[in-house]
Amino acid sequence: MTILAKEKEYKKLFFSGLINGIGDRFSQVASLSLLLQLSGSGMSVGITLALRMLPFLLFGPLSSKVAAKWSRKKVMIYTDTIRAGIALSFLFVDSLADIWIIYIASFLLASGEALYAPVKKASIPAIINAENMKAVNGWEQVQLGFVLVIGAFSGGIVSFLFGQKAAFVVNILSFLIAAALTSRISGLDDASEHQANHAGTKVTGNRLLSVIFSSSLFIMLLSADIFIPLANGIENVLISVYAENTFHAADLGVGILYSVLGIGFIISPLLTRIIKGHFLLFAYLAMIIEGIILFIVSQLNSFAIIAVLFGILTVFGGVGNALLDTVVMKTMPQKHQGSYFALSATIGNSSLGLSMFVTGLLLGVFEPRTLGAVNGLLYILFGGIFLLWSIHVLRRKSIAWE
Repeated sequence: MTILAKEKEYKKLFFSGLINGIGDRFSQVASLSLLLQLSGSGMSVGITLALRMLPFLLFGPLSSKVAAKWSRKKVMIYTDTIRAGIALSFLFVDSLADIWIIYIASFLLASGEALYAPVKKASIPAIINAENMKAVNGWEQVQLGFVLVIGAFSGGIVSFLFGQKAAFVVNILSFLIAAALTSRISGLDDASEHQANHAGTKVTGNRLLSVIFSSSLFIMLLSADIFIPLANGIENVLISVYAENTFHAADLGVGILYSVLGIGFIISPLLTRIIKGHFLLFAYLAMIIEGIILFIVSQLNSFAIIAVLFGILTVFGGVGNALLDTVVMKTMPQKHQGSYFALSATIGNSSLGLSMFVTGLLLGVFEPRTLGAVNGLLYILFGGIFLLWSIHVLRRKSIAWE
């Protein structure tokens, strides 16, 4: 807990994101399980997950502009509060005829996340000491891990024992508590900073593209945001399908798989900590390892072994995420980071949503294990391509992006 003790304002942001993330996972596990129970179709899962990604295409680019007008703190508070109201609608889903409520509510909740997530990420460099950046990004993976362990596993248990509606109530309360915690963060967008951001938003947005296209590094990173989520989208859909349809483990199985993913994210900073340089190379090497494990998973028949392997592959995923975020925060000027993370989220989540929608359709034609094998091969392919590309970038610039 050393970093959380040193960075007291980040500690508040950490727990705010942790609480709303846990509640959202309660809702996601319950809603996906409810969809499969009511429709019996993997396509409904693909559609719902795709709808959760679509807002990043529609609203992601607006997040930095909204933050400049209202301040980052207010954007996070408002989006959490509004999402609490939207989450109420899940309580009215009782039959197959009500599935449209899940689709619309999932879209609206994700719209709030599309505004919230880039603003939260861009807030981190503004409230921490630069020397703690890699460690803090590691803790962001820990946060995601706790969200999956506590949110997904506990959500699966609550949904299994008390029904999906109990999980939906937890989601509503979590948004309200998170908003209250965020309101206590100081030093984030004080009056003078807010005015400066608001005045310079248009200039910053125009200059961002010139900064990106003048750098082979940022061109490579944005290209990765397009292609890598195509593989990640398949994995996201298959997690629920493996648990529900392949191994018939119901809500509890979904919770178990998501929780072991969380354990992987929690462990990942232990590996991130020992990496002192060449962040890009290690990030893409970790991606190749993820692909190898996913291919192995597609060939196994033991739910227990698959659960363990999902946890191991997520350790490498957490390492890659932390290293890539650190590269961006260290190389992109801070005044452009909000716009950059919004653009990155828009591109990445749009690609992810497309992948999940197509995966849902393909599940009507191909077996989950077949798509799982393709998933692993895509990770290996994309990881290899971007590993070679990063070596080329580093040789041209003669730096290690440490």
